[in-house]
Amino acid sequence: MNFFSDERAAEMRDLFFESAMELLQSMNEVGLELEKHPDNKETLRDVRRTVHTLKGDSAACGFQELSDLAHQLEDALTPEVAAKAGPALAEAVLIAADTFSSMLSAYRDKLQPPAGKELHQQILALTSRPASKVIPKLQARFAWSEYERLVIVDAQDRGENVFNIAFSIDPHCPMRAAAMQLIRNVLQECGRVLAIVPDQSTLTHDLDVVEAVVAGDKTQAWIERKCRIPSVVSDLLIQVPGEKVAGENGSGAPHKPESSDDVLDIVEHVTSTLDAEPELVQAIERPTHKLPTATRQEPAEADASQSLPNKFAAMNENLLRVDAERIDTVMNLVGELIIAKSMLHQAAGEFDKRFPKDQLRMKFSDAMAFQARIMNDLQKAVMKIRMVPVEHLFRRFPRVVRDVAKSCGKEVTLMITGQDTDLDKSILDMLAEPLAHLVRNSVDHGIESPAERINAGKPAVGTVRLAAYHQGNQIVIEAGDDGRGINRERLVAKAMERGILTAADAATIGEHEALNLIFHPGLSTADEVTAISGRGVGMDVVQAVLDRLKGTVSIRTTPGKGTTFQLKVPLTLAIIKALLFRVAERMYAVPLAAVVEIARASQSQVHRVDNHDVIQMREDVLPLIYLGGNPQQPAVGGKMFIVVIALGDRKFGLVVDRLVGEEELVIKALDDHLVATDLVSGASILGDGTVVLILNLSSVVSRLGKLQMTVGATA
Repeated sequence: MNFFSDERAAEMRDLFFESAMELLQSMNEVGLELEKHPDNKETLRDVRRTVHTLKGDSAACGFQELSDLAHQLEDALTPEVAAKAGPALAEAVLIAADTFSSMLSAYRDKLQPPAGKELHQQILALTSRPASKVIPKLQARFAWSEYERLVIVDAQDRGENVFNIAFSIDPHCPMRAAAMQLIRNVLQECGRVLAIVPDQSTLTHDLDVVEAVVAGDKTQAWIERKCRIPSVVSDLLIQVPGEKVAGENGSGAPHKPESSDDVLDIVEHVTSTLDAEPELVQAIERPTHKLPTATRQEPAEADASQSLPNKFAAMNENLLRVDAERIDTVMNLVGELIIAKSMLHQAAGEFDKRFPKDQLRMKFSDAMAFQARIMNDLQKAVMKIRMVPVEHLFRRFPRVVRDVAKSCGKEVTLMITGQDTDLDKSILDMLAEPLAHLVRNSVDHGIESPAERINAGKPAVGTVRLAAYHQGNQIVIEAGDDGRGINRERLVAKAMERGILTAADAATIGEHEALNLIFHPGLSTADEVTAISGRGVGMDVVQAVLDRLKGTVSIRTTPGKGTTFQLKVPLTLAIIKALLFRVAERMYAVPLAAVVEIARASQSQVHRVDNHDVIQMREDVLPLIYLGGNPQQPAVGGKMFIVVIALGDRKFGLVVDRLVGEEELVIKALDDHLVATDLVSGASILGDGTVVLILNLSSVVSRLGKLQMTVGATA
């Protein structure tokens, strides 16, 4: 029965998915730590609690397959198994993180989740014990009175499941005074208690066995799992009255509950339901109503619906989870206010010209300055809400490095710096895939095998580096390694082999252009295609994403020393400072962060080199890009305006007709049906209502530069 409205159920599941992803990331991190230190009990306890939380929360949302699998994994996360399994336990935890992630994706898309056979086999391998020929230590009599036997027969005649249960009390039980009450609580959840021996509230020191008989609708397996109270019950025997005493799987061996020295584990076990044990104990002041779950539940599962809401209610009150769309809405409104500010400034300027001696001029000026200050503070505050540390992105890569290195038979360590650097969350999300490609390539292509590194005089363990830092209005993210570097000659040869370069082009290609061939779709220097790389479909993704982000990517490489990819992206995609100019009476803008300087030059300073117009500025030779499309356009007044821009390590000169000035622009996305070109990355509206197009500099340089070279060659 579903007690939730569709809206409430969807909200609850969204909360679960969000928290579950954090739990899976925690599993990856703790799993890697467990692999390094398999005997660390605190690390084992951390991963066990994470799995326990995921188990309870998934059951509360009705995702029973995930909850059952997490419960099986939890049984393997014990000190005894860790001591016997060693690194194999960490491997199971990492496999579990991948399996749970696949199941969550299926649940989110409303598909059938994977069965998780690999994880199940890992758990069985960890928890399986050789058959014991030792006579069970626990011996139960189940000597019920005549009246009790009649009650048992009556329950069986009514079709109820009736079981004799014998508990062996752990001699090291930390809660012996409360053990009897804990056992009673568990029995009441199993069904009607028909008889119990001894029938007393506390256990005496000479008593180590408690016998009971219960009747209800629960299965033997359900009761077996529920009655295994950590650190209270050491052995457990269950039998159907009138049949031979049998232990687990009918082997006659008593059930060995997992041991625990944590009192909280004991309380959680007893106070939770078996099918959906919540991670947190219910608050002392229990709500008067129960929160229903989003799916059909058995009566025993009803309490689980309280787990997830209570967990989030118990979070730090200073933490507020807000949908990203709401923040985007506020950001859009701030953008509209910035446009309104530009309109007011323009109106105030016209007022100054029309009424230069009016006394209201100063009042308008003061009011405008105050408004501008408030607007700037508001913009910074909203921008800060969107900012998150790059640690949220970097923390997923230790697992990537570990998996790729293991599959390649290499030893690699990951060094991370600048993880506290803040970046717009939308940009951070878009950088996840490019960085993953770069990190995998560093391990697979860049880092040599241990033998090759030792022969080259390097440490056997390679190093992959991730770093982030601010540079003006941009964020720089570097991904590098201390491997073999990029073989320029081999890269050019591969490009010629695939028809990307001609022999003539290869003979004249520069260092920068040669290295940038690595971003060409389908080009790879790998000798063979593997599951990791070799198809040439990774690096072009890096370039494509950086273009969409209005960023740049550059390469520094030294043969035998290593390679570093430097990614530069803006702090935010919502609002930028831009330089405005006119070309052929149309207004355009470029990000101010990409502008190095503005210069004037005469036509006589322009030279023709390799079918391309260039100009020398101090020690740099700059290729010229004519936005008007005519390389031979006449200069106005004998001089032309050149906007010098930087793309990675290279500089170019944009030839423009007239400069307009600097402006803070709110970027508006353009519909593909409206502007079907990659030369424009967006648009903005000025204070007077003029629409200005924001140029995509990488596409402008790539396409217009090549076009003008072709025109010059055929002229």
